Amino acid sequence: MEIKDDIRFLSENKSLWVDKTPCFVVNKSKLNSSIEDLKQSLGGEIAYSNKTNPEPCVLKNVIEKGCSLLISSIEELGEVVKFSDLSADKIIFQSPSLTYEQYKITRKLGVHRYSIDSLDQLDIVLKDIENNGAELELLVRINTGVKIKNPELSYGMDSYLGFPLEEAEKVLFKINSLKGKGIRRIGVHSHVLSQNTFLGIWQESFDVIENFLIDLKSKGVEIDVVDFGGGYPVKYHDSAVPSLSQISDLLDGFKKNISEIYPDMHYVFEPGRKLIAESVALVTKVVHTKKFLDSNVAILNCSLYTCSLDTLIVGLYLPVEKVQFAEDETKTFKKYVVRGSTPDSLDIFAKDVSLPELKNDDYVAFLKCGAYSFGSNFISLKKACCIEI
Repeated sequence: MEIKDDIRFLSENKSLWVDKTPCFVVNKSKLNSSIEDLKQSLGGEIAYSNKTNPEPCVLKNVIEKGCSLLISSIEELGEVVKFSDLSADKIIFQSPSLTYEQYKITRKLGVHRYSIDSLDQLDIVLKDIENNGAELELLVRINTGVKIKNPELSYGMDSYLGFPLEEAEKVLFKINSLKGKGIRRIGVHSHVLSQNTFLGIWQESFDVIENFLIDLKSKGVEIDVVDFGGGYPVKYHDSAVPSLSQISDLLDGFKKNISEIYPDMHYVFEPGRKLIAESVALVTKVVHTKKFLDSNVAILNCSLYTCSLDTLIVGLYLPVEKVQFAEDETKTFKKYVVRGSTPDSLDIFAKDVSLPELKNDDYVAFLKCGAYSFGSNFISLKKACCIEI
């Protein structure tokens, strides 16, 4: 039903995108509904990871809906601070490569919330507190040790990010002593797996974090913030995906237990993929069709290299549909290979997909493509434009 609704939305708004293909089409109403659903389901601060989709029209809606932003580079920060209605309190900066020189730039731009990933970065913030009297909120990224291989996507078993729990405990002890002396709030930041489709892994992660917090409390460390990171999954195809309500039920159990020892705990969630993926479609045009041996091939006016590198990097093949209009609707289906515009052999959007018969100048849409649809400058191609409807 959702796919039919998405195609109906594109068909009804044909006049707004038809002359702009290839283009990303953002369904503003659906995006805002998604944000509200996440707020109600998760019950905490929603921090949108800007790397998920940094398009200005997306960020405008995210900021207007009261979300915070997780920023991961100086370049990103330079762009988001252009939004005059974005408070510095709404920015969390997290980059494993943050240097002292870069840190000084973030401070000049008003950032005071950081997630640190190494002892080197701890030294950077402690130096700022000692020399300049900085007042910071500091999250320590932890590695829970929970590992899982996603059979659908080629993510690695370990990101090598964060502190192992034993080391994280030592870091938290150190900064706990600075509460009120340069540290406003301290917290833990965890991120297990992007597109986490395993409900049992959600539970295991929550259990590890809960036990870690209980142990910290028993040793006198006062934690103010828990950032659960991202991983909230999107149902791209027919595989089973835990719902927000299922994950929320597990969270409720966690919060209930933690409230007994940390009654004022502040929770942060980073549902970047879930927030934006389902609200965006990539609309393309068929420029050629041909027969290659037994295969029907449709060639598009855009490339994976400029619109969907995630398909190449992690094997995320997006749902694809023909955008049909009342005047040309056909019920004859064929199996197609849908390929991009470049002569590169990897430029394949989809294989063996059943679509209504395609001809030159037909329109094809890739759905749920709002997350990580980044591109490259391969053969000097430009990324598709983005429009909001």
